[in-house]
Order: sequence, then C-alpha cells, then structure tokens
Amino acid sequence: AQLTNDTFSLVPQVLKSCTEFIEKHGIVDGIYRLSGIASNIQKLRHEFDSEQIPDLTKDIYIQDIHCVGSLCKLYFRELPNPLLTYQLYEKFS
Repeated sequence: AQLTNDTFSLVPQVLKSCTEFIEKHGIVDGIYRLSGIASNIQKLRHEFDSEQIPDLTKDIYIQDIHCVGSLCKLYFRELPNPLLTYQLYEKFS
C-alpha cells in the first residue's frame, strides 16, 4: 500500500529516514535480525533526539547498515504503548 502525503506526515522522522535508507541500501541478509554496533546506534539516536536529520549516507552508517535497522527496532521497543495495543493482545495469542 502506498502512503499518501497526509498519512506520511504522521510518521515520525526517525522512521521515515530509516525506512527510506533501508529500502535504498538495506538489501543485506538479516537487516532487522542482526544488531548494529551499539555506539553507532546511540550516535544515530542522539542525532535524531537532537531534532537533526542525520546524513545516513555517511560511511559510518553505510558500513554498519544494521545500526539503522536496530534504531527502528529500538524506537518500536521504547513506545509507551505497544504498536499492537494491549486490547488486541488476546486476538494474537
């Protein structure tokens, strides 16, 4: 499904940037299964937390592409409420 401009504006910048980068550069085994280097993930997170849009084409991120996928996973893990809400939990168990 294609996102419209209205719905895409509701997507947090960290997810927009990371998913666009992964779609363009992430054709590697285990992009979401393998973890990136912790220091690279924290550096990337800090850049987004500082309300900057980091340049994901820097060598540090191209060479450790898994850190971008790891940041996406971290974002979802730290949501105050799960993506699949507690009300839906029983339907999935």
